[in-house]
Amino acid sequence: MAPSDIALYQFPISHYCEKTRWNLDAKGLSYRIENLLPGPHRQVTKRLTKGQRGTVPVLVDGGTVVSDSTDIALHLEQAHPSTPALIPASGPERERVLELEAYFDEAGKHVRRWVYSTLFTSGADVKPLMFGAFPLPLRLFGHALFPLIKWGIRRQYTLTPHKVEESRVKILEGLDRLEREIQGDPSRYLVGASLSIADITAASLFSPLVAAEGSPYAVQPGEVVPPEIAGFRAAVLARPAGQWLLRRYQEDRRRVARGFSARAEAANG
Repeated sequence: MAPSDIALYQFPISHYCEKTRWNLDAKGLSYRIENLLPGPHRQVTKRLTKGQRGTVPVLVDGGTVVSDSTDIALHLEQAHPSTPALIPASGPERERVLELEAYFDEAGKHVRRWVYSTLFTSGADVKPLMFGAFPLPLRLFGHALFPLIKWGIRRQYTLTPHKVEESRVKILEGLDRLEREIQGDPSRYLVGASLSIADITAASLFSPLVAAEGSPYAVQPGEVVPPEIAGFRAAVLARPAGQWLLRRYQEDRRRVARGFSARAEAANG
């Protein structure tokens, strides 16, 4: 399939977009990325979805437009059945994978709220993380828009002390659930003996907590990590759940990322 046949409209640092990138890479599909700036992105996503959604990710697969990372995963299984299956076709394992995918997809909202709130409260400069993947003119435009973007994030994700504390508790519950599902063994997959969309969802949506190499949140040279995030990260990494998250990136994400790079080079060569 030509790279231009599939396009992913996204935010580079969105963990839901990371979920879809991993989904595409794991299925061995070539695609191009269209990075959007927060705020102005709504003009593009609403045009693509005919006014139905203003969020990312949005996938354009030939003549089909799909938004929401879960709907994209379901679409990819139906539209590209010859590629590795990440959702069983039927039976109890399919139900189990979809139930866990839904649970960890919801948990990702709490990760997003807690991380954004903690970064903003700490006074950390999040602009390099948010706009670093854009060319210089868009980076400068993003910096100029940042106060408005920050206000929008606070409002959209309800970054109030009560809600942020609620999300911290939900994150811990999610890590507990993850450890129960893997029976405390970081080498296990959530369902069966191979990677599924349940694993991709849990690993990508919790990835801001561990800053795994190969994730958009890996710590860059000279980057200062706020103490509250560093402390929480250390506590997560000391748990089987944290080690599971690292292993999924070290073993599964790195492998499919290498495969995607090789396919891209072949397509361009």
